[in-house]
Order: sequence, then C-alpha cells, then structure tokens
Amino acid sequence: MNTRPYPEAPGNRKVWSRLLPFYAFFILLALVTLDLPFFWDKDIFFSRLAHWLQSHHFSLLIPDALDPGYPPALAWLLAGTWHVFGTSLQAMHLLMLPFTLGIIWQTHLLLRQFIPDKFLPLAMLILLADPTFLAQTVVYSTDLVMLFFMLLAVNAVLLNRKEMLALAITGLLFSHMRGVMVGATIGLFDIYRNGQWKNKITYIKILIPYLPGLFLFAGWMFFHLHTKGWIGYHPDSPWAGCYVLVDGAGFLKNCGIVIWRLLDFGHVFVWITVAVLIFPLLKKNTPRDESLRGIIFLLTVSVLLTLPTMLIYKMLNGHRYLIPIYYFLSLLAAYLLFAAPGLIRPKKWLAVLIIAGLLSGNFWVYPDKIAKGWDASLAHLPYHHLRHKMIHYIDQHHIPVSETGSRTPNTSLFHYVELNGDPRAFSWADLTRDNYVFYSNICNVFTDEEIDQLKTDWLVEQEYRCLQVRVTLYKRKK
Repeated sequence: MNTRPYPEAPGNRKVWSRLLPFYAFFILLALVTLDLPFFWDKDIFFSRLAHWLQSHHFSLLIPDALDPGYPPALAWLLAGTWHVFGTSLQAMHLLMLPFTLGIIWQTHLLLRQFIPDKFLPLAMLILLADPTFLAQTVVYSTDLVMLFFMLLAVNAVLLNRKEMLALAITGLLFSHMRGVMVGATIGLFDIYRNGQWKNKITYIKILIPYLPGLFLFAGWMFFHLHTKGWIGYHPDSPWAGCYVLVDGAGFLKNCGIVIWRLLDFGHVFVWITVAVLIFPLLKKNTPRDESLRGIIFLLTVSVLLTLPTMLIYKMLNGHRYLIPIYYFLSLLAAYLLFAAPGLIRPKKWLAVLIIAGLLSGNFWVYPDKIAKGWDASLAHLPYHHLRHKMIHYIDQHHIPVSETGSRTPNTSLFHYVELNGDPRAFSWADLTRDNYVFYSNICNVFTDEEIDQLKTDWLVEQEYRCLQVRVTLYKRKK
C-alpha cells in the first residue's frame, strides 16, 4: 500500500474529537451489557475452562473434555482476572473492553494512512458497524481478540514496526487456531509488500519478527503432543463432530452456506458497492494503485486461507469465522468510496447505504427451521432476559429442571452461564422422555421434525417474546 506518515499522537486533540463518539458508544454498549451471561457454546466453554483452571491451580495439563487442542490463553486470562477481581460477569465483560477500544484505535490508524481526514468518520462507521463485530463486543470472544491483533499486525507491517509486529503475531497465534491462518495472511502480505526477489536477505529480515511467536507456539504444541499424545483434536473430543469431512453433496451444500454467510446480515450491501465501484476502475487505464492492490491482496488471501476448512468440514461454517474477510471487504469498500484514484467522489450517500444495511443486519432473523448465526448479530440480546424470566417461571411453578430438556446453548450448568452458584442444568432434550421442553428460536439444533412435533403434539405451558426472540416452555400432553 502507498501510505503516508502518521504524525498525530494518540493524545492529539483532533484525533480525540474524531474518536470520542466511537469510544463513547462502545463504552456505553459495554456498560449496558455488563450483566449479560455467557451465551454461545464457545463462550460457555471458556467459562467452564476458567472455572476448572481456578480450582486446579492454573494447571497446564487440561482434561481432554475441556482441552481445545490449542493454547487456551483466553481461558487463562479469564481465570486470572477472576482470581484477582472475583468471579463475576462484569469482570469478564470489562476484560473484553480494552480489545474493543484497541480495535477502534487500530482501525483509525489504518484508515488514516490513505483516506482523507474529512471522510474518516464515515469510513470508520463502515468498518465498525459490522453486526458480527458488534456481536463479539458483548460476549467473551476469541474472535474479538484475534481481530485486534490482526489490525495491530497490519499496521505494524505498513509502518515497519518490528517489535509491534512480533507482539501482534504472538497474540494471533495464541488467540485461536484461526489466528494461525490470520498470521499466515499477515506473513504473506509482509512478503508481498517488502520482499525483493533479487535480494534474499530481505526475507530473513521479514521472518525475524515472526520467530518469537512461532517458537512459543511450537513449544506449547510440542509440550501438548508430548504430554497428551495429540494436538488439534482427537476422536473422543467434544468437538470431533465439527471435523467430520463432508461428501460431494455436503461440499456443495457448504458452498451454498458459505455464500449465504458472506452475504448475510447486511454484508450484501458491501459486496454490491465493491462490485459497482471496482469493475469500472479496473477497466480504466489508471496508474498502478498500490494501496488498492494491497487491500485486494489481504482480502484474497483471507478468502483462500479461510474458506477451505469451511467447505470440507461439516460444522466449521459460522459467521464469526469470516470476520477477517468481512473486515477487509469493508476496508476495500471504504477505500473505493473515499480514496481510490479515478473515481468521482464523494459518495457519501452510498456510504450511508452500506452503514444502514450493515446495521439492519442486527434485525435479520429467519424462520425457526433455518439455522441462524445468533452469536453474529445483536439480535440475540433479548434472549438473556427471556431465559432468566422463564427459569423464574419454572421455579415459581415447581417444575422440575430434571424433567425439562433443551438444546445448545441452553444445556450447560446455570452457574457456568450466569455465575450464580446454581448447579442445575437442562438435559439434552429427548421428546420421548422429557415432560417439559424449554424451546427457543435461539436453539439451532432442534430438527425440523422435532419443531413440528412440539407445535402439534405438545401444550404451550408458557411463552415469552421480545423483539424477534422468543422462549417457549412446552408440556407433554397427558
């Protein structure tokens, strides 16, 4: 990318006046959602693992049932935070807030290098209005941490900050296994930008900042392999079902699902904008635009490294896996709108359309029989209050939890979800055995047949609704 110097310090009044509305919004969002329980299966998993680490003196040897197969740095961080400040939902949410604020600063730093100052607020809105990003700011999210270190790494490459790059790569590798793919994307971008085929020494210089993180990550994986005998996952792993290879029909189905995920929750507006703007630009005889080429390179490599696992495995096609692609796509749209040479500007109304389209994604809810990415938009927020209200109804009417079934994400110990000391849990729903079923359209794993059976053969004991979320307590007909 062609970048310009970045003379403004973080304390600069002009920078703060530009960033203050973004900081204020996300701090307010964090405060409003400070009491939200753990939500999706991955979030509840970190709650379970952090509890185990606290009670086992932060042991490095984790039982297979809780071992994710990669360095669980975020679980250790959560357990350490609870150990110091007490086990609470507020401590968990506040732990995520610095990463959110860091993403805002890194986004500004990135955009400031090639977008005129007067368009920066709109450009930032395009990147930060993404519903999947917004959803990750209100849960305990490895993807939020990964996004922060990804942006830190991109800026480090652009600004030639080797120490910052070493920190960012280490953070990526220890955030999640997908962080390894993002780290590979950054490495290839670094080679694309700074490598010189005729000067081999440049590749050694490029490699040096990556070595600390790679050595630490390889050391942990070797330790894990030596002590446990496996890495990644094993046949008895709770996540083994996610890694089942699909057949030809399954591959084609995954292709359709991934295309849908790429367009879902308002992202279709970003794709249309990019298509409308980029094709006329590519046809023109414009001078070589290194910034545009660099952004397209990041987007293309992210697609090539992310999509294969989503296509060949059965259950690795969630929206949040696409967060790097969403981000670089929005970055490309912002650049085409406000900075690409040869295009008529400004296109403020088109930018407003993108922002409105993305924000509307928080209200995209499909019928019950279509699985939705509830952890990828803010549409899930009413669920927590409704769930708590239904549990109160169950207790008030002395309905045995042991006779009540439900499905993910509502089958973990109440304590792991709400940190309330309650050891009860709903069992995995069995419609041939349970007397009650706690159903919600949040639950994606009820089959179509089970949904039909509940609606036709069971009685509605109680139901609560808020916006597009509902929870229903079904009772077996006598």
